[in-house]
Amino acid sequence: MSTADFLGEIITTGNELLSGRIADANARYAAVRLHAAGLKVQVITILGDAAPLFQDTLSRGLSRSRFIIVTGGLGPTEDDITAAAAAEVLHLPLRQDEYLLARLRECFRLRGLPWEERFARLALVPQGACILDPNGAACGFYLNHQGARLYFLPGVPREMRLLFDNYVLPALLLAAAGGEAVCERTLRFFGLHETELEDLFQNLAQDHQGVSVGYYPNFPENHLTLTVRGPKSEALEKKLEAVAQELAAQAGDAFLGGSDDTLEEILGRQLRVRQLTLAVAESCSGGLICHRLTNIPGSSDYFQGGVVTYSNRAKVNLLHVPESTLHTHGAVSGPTAAAMAVGVRDVFGVSYSLAVTGIAGPTGGSPKKPVGTVYLGLAGPQGVKTRHCLFQGSREEIKILTAQTAMDWLRRELQ
Repeated sequence: MSTADFLGEIITTGNELLSGRIADANARYAAVRLHAAGLKVQVITILGDAAPLFQDTLSRGLSRSRFIIVTGGLGPTEDDITAAAAAEVLHLPLRQDEYLLARLRECFRLRGLPWEERFARLALVPQGACILDPNGAACGFYLNHQGARLYFLPGVPREMRLLFDNYVLPALLLAAAGGEAVCERTLRFFGLHETELEDLFQNLAQDHQGVSVGYYPNFPENHLTLTVRGPKSEALEKKLEAVAQELAAQAGDAFLGGSDDTLEEILGRQLRVRQLTLAVAESCSGGLICHRLTNIPGSSDYFQGGVVTYSNRAKVNLLHVPESTLHTHGAVSGPTAAAMAVGVRDVFGVSYSLAVTGIAGPTGGSPKKPVGTVYLGLAGPQGVKTRHCLFQGSREEIKILTAQTAMDWLRRELQ
């Protein structure tokens, strides 16, 4: 069976989704990863907590899809109707899974929460369902009904993603491959658009038949997933590795790494291996660079500290930025970014320093310096450099792009 014939759909439930108060993160998460793996989602439906509408949607799905992923409605309250409604559509009785019930009781005990009998409904599943090991109060379960694979997952994104990644996606890949082995590799890039990544892969496509590719944005990065299927062998892995290495080589500095490493982890390893230290001066990013760097355990080995100098007075008093520089060029300028980088490097006595200053918006821009104008400074043993950037997006997106671009600049310098 080819993946082109293995069509599926996603059903997400919850009144909060229809009201717009909460974004449907679950459908997007699943769809992106299914697409990247070469599995086609033909329908996505968002429903409220109404059993008749859910049952109608599930019935329609069974007539057109090889797999259906349902999220939400598995909790202990009256509006959690998924299990009972699904059982009715499938003409299956509900049963109480004793193992799951015991797990739930133990989970409540360990968390110091009182057990109430109404929580027992969490262990009710349709007859014949296979329990997907829970990581919280709501579990998941799987059914194979007349050749269609049905996955019922919690609505809490963290719990849904754990079950999707560990159970649903691997099982669907095996089913679509007809028992063949499936090898997958995700590559991460920053500084290349999706169309540029597509061009890179097209240059390789003739030499690597049988390798499928999926592109998906993961702001502020772009990710590319390679998938190859065939009889399980070392040759399959080697084929995938060869394509990945060629893509990485063609992308150059824009290639970050595999799916497991964040930019801050990569930068941290570079600094640690070289026994270098870093300090940061931030203005428009408001401490986001420091936050990301210190998310990495052991970052104190190389990260000495940071300063958020939002006002001109702070820039002068803490970083010793000359008042004449601020008066002549303004707070958002190359000379100010350079002075901030030099100042914070001197204050902390580090090998390298980064500095950022800009206009995150939505106000504060001008014709000469519109919203999104950002200047970066990088000081090191070879002196100080500056960069001018013009970002697009919301205030938060501009801050994220500022932090990402600054760290990525240093990463490239150290490569």
